[in-house]
Order: sequence, then C-alpha cells, then structure tokens
Amino acid sequence: MSGLNQFATYLFSSGDAFFVGAALIALGRATTWRFRRNPFAKGLRLVTVLGVIFCGLSMTPLPLWLYGLCLITPLVSLNVPFQAESQSGCRRIVRRAQPLVEFLWVTTVATELIDRHRLYAPPLVTLPAEAHVIGDSLSAGIANEQEHLWPSLLASEWHVPVKNHAQAGATTASAFRQAEEIECDDCLVLIEIGGNDLLSGRDAQQIEADLNRLLTRLSPSKADRTLIMFELPVPPLPSGYEFARLQRRLAHRHAVRLIPRREFAKVLLAPGATTDGLHLSRSGHRTAADWVLQKLTHGRRQWMTTNPGTNADKLIERGTKNSYDQVTTSIRPQPTVCLAH
Repeated sequence: MSGLNQFATYLFSSGDAFFVGAALIALGRATTWRFRRNPFAKGLRLVTVLGVIFCGLSMTPLPLWLYGLCLITPLVSLNVPFQAESQSGCRRIVRRAQPLVEFLWVTTVATELIDRHRLYAPPLVTLPAEAHVIGDSLSAGIANEQEHLWPSLLASEWHVPVKNHAQAGATTASAFRQAEEIECDDCLVLIEIGGNDLLSGRDAQQIEADLNRLLTRLSPSKADRTLIMFELPVPPLPSGYEFARLQRRLAHRHAVRLIPRREFAKVLLAPGATTDGLHLSRSGHRTAADWVLQKLTHGRRQWMTTNPGTNADKLIERGTKNSYDQVTTSIRPQPTVCLAH
C-alpha cells in the first residue's frame, strides 16, 4: 500500500476525516465570502464541497438528523455570497441565517469531541486482579502462536493473569459463549468484537441486539468489574455508519469505555502489522500490546505489583533507579497466562 493510499485509508477509517472536512468547510465558506467580488471566487466553493464529502465519508456516529443537517446546510448556501443584497423574500432570510450555519458546525464538532471524551477509556488507576479478552481472530490469532498474541504479551508486561477467550470467526452473537466463561467480579474485560459482523453484512439491528445481549451479560453487578471495548475502524459505507453508531449507543447504555477507533486504525495500518490486511502478524500483535499498554497504563514500566507487608511503597517513594529495580525484581510474580483453547 502506497503512502498516500495508507494515509487516506487511515483518515477515513479512523474518523479523523470529519475534522478535516469541518476545517475545509470553514475555509471554503470564509474564503468565498471574503473574495466574493473576485471573478474566480466561485471556484472556492469546491473547497466547501470537498469538506462535505470528507465529513460524509468519515462515518462519524452523530445522530442521523444532525449529521444530515450539517451536510446539507453548507451545500444549500453555496451561492449565497454571490447573490445581490437587495433581493427580498426567501433569499434574504437565507442570507441572514448564514451565521447559524457556522454555529451549527461549531456545535456539531463540540458534540463529537465531548462524546469522545466521555466514552474513551482513561488510564487504569490500579492494575486488575485479572483480565479477560473477548474477541475474534484479531485476538485469537490464525496460527498456533499463542505466546505471541497480544493478550499473552499483555500478561507478560502487566504480570497479572490474562485469559484469552477469543475465537477465530467469532461474532457478537457467538461471543456470548465467551462471556459465560467469565465469573470474576474484580477484573478487567477487554472486548474486541464486531469485525466479522461488519464484514459479513449482517443486519445492523441484529448486530445491536446481539451486542446488547453480550454487554448485558458482561455488565458488572458490582463496581469492581471494568469493561473496555475497542471501537472498530469502519469503512465509508452506510453499514459502517450504523455499526459505529450502535457501538457508541451501547457504550453509553452499559457504561462501557471505548478505546478510540483512530488508535485501532494506527495498529492495523502500521508497517508489517497484518498478514493480509485484516489479521495481525507477530509484529502486529506486539504493536497491539504496546498500544493497549500505552493507552491503559501510559507505558510498560509504570506499574508495579506490590505485596502486602513489604516495604515496596517506601522504596518507590525514594524514586531511585536502584530502588525501582529492587522492587520489580523482588516482588513481581512471574507472568501467568491462561489461554482458552
């Protein structure tokens, strides 16, 4: 994949095209009004049109009515800067309403940024007693290399048990059986599911029903269970918008935090990260593990597991390298990984 194609794929699958499109719309409208008396100014309308295309293809999971309104209003008002100011009636109203278009776009961009901030997973305060992974072949792998899968790498870095329930070919419906295997309360559950549903063209309502059932099963009856779901990159198709929308909607309903799709897209599009464009290679699993570590713990060596009754806290407070090495060497247990077959 060439550099330009890779950048375009990332831009649209990650959803960042929405913000690029919003900037292009703002630029197009500002320059059209500023140079409206210039004979070449009408060509600047193409910048606005390009921005609308970018926003439309970004599959940003905004409410459909708001999404449509944001895309239609810049197009309807393309010719307003070139209309005579003395015109009356409907055109005069449209001309005077132009500041509302800018207000609408500022509100929409702010809405998306706030929604991202509310849902996206913050770093963990403490490491969980154990962690579980629900997923498909991106987590289960497609070869017999269990020790190189990102959940196994995560366990070796965190030094906590990480049980990988993922199965190749799993969907939101079949993943319910994986959820039934989780019985702990004080644990972290990482959910990477939905790619096979999206690629197979399943009905969005059925996907939402299955994912809702899965999250209901996983939703903690006690406050100690933490659910974090990977927001999947989606193609610029109506099915992609529907999937992105239902993921956000269910995340709100079940108080599930999300790891942003823009971050997941970086992993999938990293050089050598996949074997066929979809399934992770060995280096891709390493990249995915590093990515999860960075997002949830701000790096590999931030965390230390301390046993009650030790002087580990005092050693940590000294802040010296020797103290750090002494703690990590003496009190960290050996990595424990439980993998589902």
